[in-house]
Amino acid sequence: MSDNDDTRLDLLLFSVGGAHFGVDAGQVTGIAVYEGEQADDLFWFHTEMGYEDNSVTYNSPTIVTIRTGKGSPYRMIIDSMEDIAEFNLNDIRIFPAILEPFVIRKGLWGILSRNGIMVLLVDFQLMLKQKRIKNK
Repeated sequence: MSDNDDTRLDLLLFSVGGAHFGVDAGQVTGIAVYEGEQADDLFWFHTEMGYEDNSVTYNSPTIVTIRTGKGSPYRMIIDSMEDIAEFNLNDIRIFPAILEPFVIRKGLWGILSRNGIMVLLVDFQLMLKQKRIKNK
Protein backbone atom coordinates (compact mmCIF):
# COMPACT_ATOMS: atom_id res chain seq x y z
CA MET A 1 0.00 0.00 0.00
CA SER A 2 0.98 3.61 -0.34
CA ASP A 3 2.22 5.94 2.38
CA ASN A 4 -1.33 7.12 3.03
CA ASP A 5 -2.83 3.74 4.03
CA ASP A 6 -5.98 5.23 5.56
CA THR A 7 -7.23 6.39 2.14
CA ARG A 8 -6.13 3.37 0.10
CA LEU A 9 -7.44 -0.18 -0.14
CA ASP A 10 -5.92 -3.23 -1.83
CA LEU A 11 -8.62 -5.24 -3.58
CA LEU A 12 -8.50 -8.74 -5.01
CA LEU A 13 -10.57 -8.46 -8.20
CA PHE A 14 -12.43 -11.40 -9.73
CA SER A 15 -15.51 -12.23 -11.77
CA VAL A 16 -18.21 -14.86 -11.57
CA GLY A 17 -20.95 -15.33 -14.13
CA GLY A 18 -19.96 -12.19 -16.00
CA ALA A 19 -20.24 -9.93 -12.93
CA HIS A 20 -17.15 -8.28 -11.44
CA PHE A 21 -16.33 -8.25 -7.74
CA GLY A 22 -13.64 -7.05 -5.39
CA VAL A 23 -12.71 -8.11 -1.86
CA ASP A 24 -10.31 -6.47 0.59
CA ALA A 25 -7.06 -8.37 0.04
CA GLY A 26 -6.43 -8.11 3.79
CA GLN A 27 -9.26 -10.62 4.35
CA VAL A 28 -7.49 -13.24 2.25
CA THR A 29 -5.06 -15.67 3.89
CA GLY A 30 -4.54 -18.02 0.96
CA ILE A 31 -5.27 -18.68 -2.71
CA ALA A 32 -5.20 -22.11 -4.38
CA VAL A 33 -6.40 -23.74 -7.57
CA TYR A 34 -9.68 -25.64 -7.15
CA GLU A 35 -9.11 -29.28 -8.04
CA GLY A 36 -12.58 -30.70 -7.44
CA GLU A 37 -12.34 -31.28 -3.69
CA GLN A 38 -15.45 -31.17 -1.50
CA ALA A 39 -15.42 -29.97 2.12
CA ASP A 40 -17.80 -28.50 4.72
CA ASP A 41 -15.83 -25.22 4.77
CA LEU A 42 -15.77 -24.79 0.96
CA PHE A 43 -18.50 -22.77 -0.77
CA TRP A 44 -19.24 -21.67 -4.35
CA PHE A 45 -19.42 -17.87 -4.58
CA HIS A 46 -22.59 -17.76 -6.71
CA THR A 47 -24.42 -20.02 -4.25
CA GLU A 48 -23.33 -17.91 -1.26
CA MET A 49 -24.67 -14.86 -3.09
CA GLY A 50 -28.04 -16.60 -3.42
CA TYR A 51 -27.75 -17.29 -7.15
CA GLU A 52 -28.84 -20.92 -7.39
CA ASP A 53 -28.90 -21.14 -11.18
CA ASN A 54 -26.72 -24.06 -12.28
CA SER A 55 -25.93 -22.31 -15.56
CA VAL A 56 -23.12 -20.33 -13.89
CA THR A 57 -19.86 -21.73 -15.20
CA TYR A 58 -16.40 -21.29 -13.73
CA ASN A 59 -13.59 -21.19 -16.29
CA SER A 60 -10.72 -20.99 -13.81
CA PRO A 61 -12.05 -21.88 -10.35
CA THR A 62 -9.86 -20.64 -7.52
CA ILE A 63 -10.19 -21.17 -3.76
CA VAL A 64 -9.79 -18.07 -1.62
CA THR A 65 -9.30 -18.72 2.10
CA ILE A 66 -10.77 -15.97 4.25
CA ARG A 67 -9.36 -14.78 7.58
CA THR A 68 -11.95 -15.71 10.22
CA GLY A 69 -10.00 -15.22 13.44
CA LYS A 70 -11.48 -18.35 14.97
CA GLY A 71 -12.79 -21.81 14.23
CA SER A 72 -12.60 -23.48 10.87
CA PRO A 73 -11.62 -21.52 7.78
CA TYR A 74 -14.13 -20.03 5.37
CA ARG A 75 -13.12 -20.93 1.84
CA MET A 76 -14.82 -19.52 -1.22
CA ILE A 77 -14.55 -20.74 -4.81
CA ILE A 78 -14.35 -17.76 -7.14
CA ASP A 79 -13.61 -17.58 -10.85
CA SER A 80 -11.31 -15.61 -13.07
CA MET A 81 -9.13 -13.90 -10.49
CA GLU A 82 -8.15 -10.80 -12.41
CA ASP A 83 -5.85 -8.65 -10.32
CA ILE A 84 -4.85 -7.34 -6.93
CA ALA A 85 -4.86 -3.57 -7.18
CA GLU A 86 -4.77 -0.50 -4.94
CA PHE A 87 -7.70 1.92 -4.98
CA ASN A 88 -8.47 5.23 -3.33
CA LEU A 89 -11.35 4.99 -0.86
CA ASN A 90 -12.79 8.20 -2.36
CA ASP A 91 -13.44 6.27 -5.61
CA ILE A 92 -15.74 3.81 -3.82
CA ARG A 93 -19.45 4.54 -3.59
CA ILE A 94 -21.64 2.99 -0.92
CA PHE A 95 -25.04 1.59 -1.83
CA PRO A 96 -28.11 3.82 -1.49
CA ALA A 97 -29.96 3.40 1.82
CA ILE A 98 -32.95 1.78 0.07
CA LEU A 99 -30.72 -1.13 -1.05
CA GLU A 100 -28.78 -1.45 2.20
CA PRO A 101 -30.86 -4.23 3.85
CA PHE A 102 -30.51 -6.47 0.77
CA VAL A 103 -26.87 -5.83 -0.02
CA ILE A 104 -25.66 -6.24 3.56
CA ARG A 105 -27.30 -9.70 3.74
CA LYS A 106 -25.21 -10.62 0.71
CA GLY A 107 -22.01 -9.12 2.12
CA LEU A 108 -21.94 -6.28 -0.42
CA TRP A 109 -20.84 -2.87 0.79
CA GLY A 110 -19.84 -0.69 -2.16
CA ILE A 111 -19.39 -0.08 -5.86
CA LEU A 112 -16.27 0.87 -7.76
CA SER A 113 -16.00 1.88 -11.40
CA ARG A 114 -12.87 0.43 -12.98
CA ASN A 115 -12.09 0.91 -16.67
CA GLY A 116 -15.79 1.49 -17.36
CA ILE A 117 -16.83 -1.69 -15.54
CA MET A 118 -18.90 -1.74 -12.36
CA VAL A 119 -17.16 -3.73 -9.61
CA LEU A 120 -19.29 -4.83 -6.65
CA LEU A 121 -17.34 -4.84 -3.41
CA VAL A 122 -17.97 -7.81 -1.15
CA ASP A 123 -16.94 -8.35 2.45
CA PHE A 124 -16.39 -12.10 2.89
CA GLN A 125 -16.18 -11.75 6.67
CA LEU A 126 -19.58 -10.02 6.73
CA MET A 127 -20.91 -12.69 4.39
CA LEU A 128 -19.78 -15.39 6.84
CA LYS A 129 -21.31 -13.51 9.78
CA GLN A 130 -24.65 -13.24 7.94
CA LYS A 131 -24.45 -16.95 7.07
CA ARG A 132 -23.94 -17.86 10.73
CA ILE A 133 -26.88 -15.67 11.82
CA LYS A 134 -29.11 -17.27 9.18
CA ASN A 135 -28.10 -20.80 10.23
CA LYS A 136 -28.84 -20.27 13.96
